Amino acid sequence: MITTNKNSYLPGDTVMINGTVTGQPNALVALQIKDSSGNLILIRTVSSDQNGNFVLQFKLPPTATSGNFNIIASAKVNGFTVTQTKTMAATVPEFGPLAMISFGVSFIMIITLFTFSNKFHNHI
Repeated sequence: MITTNKNSYLPGDTVMINGTVTGQPNALVALQIKDSSGNLILIRTVSSDQNGNFVLQFKLPPTATSGNFNIIASAKVNGFTVTQTKTMAATVPEFGPLAMISFGVSFIMIITLFTFSNKFHNHI
């Protein structure tokens, strides 16, 4: 079973993955993280503890796009490869902080130009 500490993440967020390999202590677990386009963004192998539990944390790339990311975990249990997939969402804000600053500066410039144009127009 695979769980994450949240269901949705922003670019740059740290993702905490927890999982359990049932009936297989000290197992090697291969983890792959794929972005919403299916591109592999991370591949790691971790070991489970004596109870079969494993943990992995990673930072979502700052360039991550919105969409569903897949976490694929594989381990050998009694000679068979068992694979489980979990989907998590990445959400990129429509307007980031830089866009809000640009909007504010543009708005102030428009008000200033409008004010000056009215003053100029009234003096002609």
